Amino acid sequence: MEFKRISRENGDWNKLWTSWDTICSEYGETFQDFASSSLEVLRPLAESPQTASAGVFALFDGVSILAVCQLNVAFIKGYDKKVLRLRHLLLSPKYDYSDDITVEDYVNILSEMFAGTISCAKEELFAKHVKLHLQSPADREFFNKIQENLEQSATFSSVKMHGAWLYIDL
Repeated sequence: MEFKRISRENGDWNKLWTSWDTICSEYGETFQDFASSSLEVLRPLAESPQTASAGVFALFDGVSILAVCQLNVAFIKGYDKKVLRLRHLLLSPKYDYSDDITVEDYVNILSEMFAGTISCAKEELFAKHVKLHLQSPADREFFNKIQENLEQSATFSSVKMHGAWLYIDL
């Protein structure tokens, strides 16, 4: 799997719209009705020239775009270094409409998005701290279960959950 920035400039933003529209149609749904509020937040970031502090990032499986999110990095009150935040995580419409999706499929995507975000903090949108906005109770359950392993990892100096946010210090 590949986690990378998508934009109108590199053609991947248009690919997302085309492919996800097709998926919605296959399930008798309209893409205009699919997660329109999140997509409208992502659109200006993907359609304007790339910035060094924010962007739209997606998870590819080689053929399809499985998930997309907003990443932004900034100095935030209470932190001495930059913080990378993952917001507006959105999975492909097939995860909303298909009856064949398993919990394992969802966990795999969540894990890959997490790993991609951590890599991005180290390689592209440099940050010492990472905050992930959890989308659902299942996300919270997932990170609660792996929090102990994350805390014991040499990669992270601190891992905590507060409300719907996972806080990580690198």
